Amino acid sequence: MKVYFTAAISALSQYGDNYKKIVSSLEDLGHTVIADHILKKSLTQVLYQEKPEEHEAYYKSMIKNISSSDLLVAEVSFPSTVHVGHELTLALEKDKPVLALFIKGKRPVLFWGITSDKFYATEYELGDLKKTLKDAIEYLTEQMDTRFNFFISPKIATYLDWIAKKKRLPRAVYLRRLIEEDMKNDKNYSK
Repeated sequence: MKVYFTAAISALSQYGDNYKKIVSSLEDLGHTVIADHILKKSLTQVLYQEKPEEHEAYYKSMIKNISSSDLLVAEVSFPSTVHVGHELTLALEKDKPVLALFIKGKRPVLFWGITSDKFYATEYELGDLKKTLKDAIEYLTEQMDTRFNFFISPKIATYLDWIAKKKRLPRAVYLRRLIEEDMKNDKNYSK
């Protein structure tokens, strides 16, 4: 799985060892991790040495990397960082699963309001980090959508377009609801 890792660059001195341990544990579990944008930066570099065009390139790269990833993992023990929250929100808007990790006593308050099935926040300790990551990723993998294509007649396509326009409901959401309703009502189907 391709994992985008993010954390507070401003907390590298405090949590940098944790960041490295999370990234190495993810790699040990067989994942490809995008993390250099965090692990190989410094706050001084970001704030004072980079030019505006470098910030723009970084932002475009961040969006591309989140879009191409299967999962976003965020270390969120450091309170209130704009970039981590923004990346987390972008990932959820792109329907990507998000794992938010925090150390004991550093539970972020705002994240507990997120009700998405694709968001999972959990406390971790360095001693059992691999197990925590494995369990959380296993849960989030179950929440990932499976994509498949199928062909429909022009008449059905016209109807789905009408649903999307009149009811302001994406076609995929409409079809998913029909299937879920059938699953719920089908007495022969066992979960």
